[in-house]
Amino acid sequence: MTKTTSPTFVLTLELDYNTRMFAAITDELEICRVIYNTVLGEYLKREKQMKREKTYKRLIRQLHGVNKKLAKDDHDASLIDEKKMINQKLHLLRKKYGLTEFASHTWVKPIRKHFHNKVNAAVAQKIASRAWLTFSKKLLGKAKHVRFVRKGDMESFEGKTNTTGWRFIDGFLVYKDLTTPLRIRKHDAYASEVLHHLDQQTPFSYTIISDGKEKTVQDRYGKICSDCSKRNKRVHTLFC
Repeated sequence: MTKTTSPTFVLTLELDYNTRMFAAITDELEICRVIYNTVLGEYLKREKQMKREKTYKRLIRQLHGVNKKLAKDDHDASLIDEKKMINQKLHLLRKKYGLTEFASHTWVKPIRKHFHNKVNAAVAQKIASRAWLTFSKKLLGKAKHVRFVRKGDMESFEGKTNTTGWRFIDGFLVYKDLTTPLRIRKHDAYASEVLHHLDQQTPFSYTIISDGKEKTVQDRYGKICSDCSKRNKRVHTLFC
């Protein structure tokens, strides 16, 4: 069964300037850049190894052959089944070489250790997942090339929850012993309303389609993911 996710929206607020906080953000962005490039490079290396394997070359030839036949008759059930079987074998082969999103979550551990674990584990995993999204487009034929991030060009990082690492607490961005308030314009009704609902954990409901039927799901405001960006001195905070 597909996992149900709550509706989300993004609230972007500017940080009040704090020299130490911004220095920490700059340092973490650079470490995240190294993590991203290292993970992306590892994916490319493993993909190259996989493509040398005879099994891979044979499966790709078979897939091209089936696709040509399906181009003439896309309703042929036997060809459709054959294509599914080839794709399943390719999936297993990719898994064998660690070409999955979650494989990279283990690769970031020694990189974090190299930087004395300055980057939170959840942040490192999200960066690894970002590298996977980039690489997966190439892996699945949706892109011909991938690009590494140049020094100074890493724009943002984010965590998974609001319990560790970079956190949003009572109108402040908090990181270890550092705190910086968010700048909220006096007449910004939208931001004030969002923060009020967040503070009160206001209940809400939404409708999903499950097994062909409408279903109402109850939830509350309160799940936060802070996305820190150096550009324009802003922090992006995701509420759902």
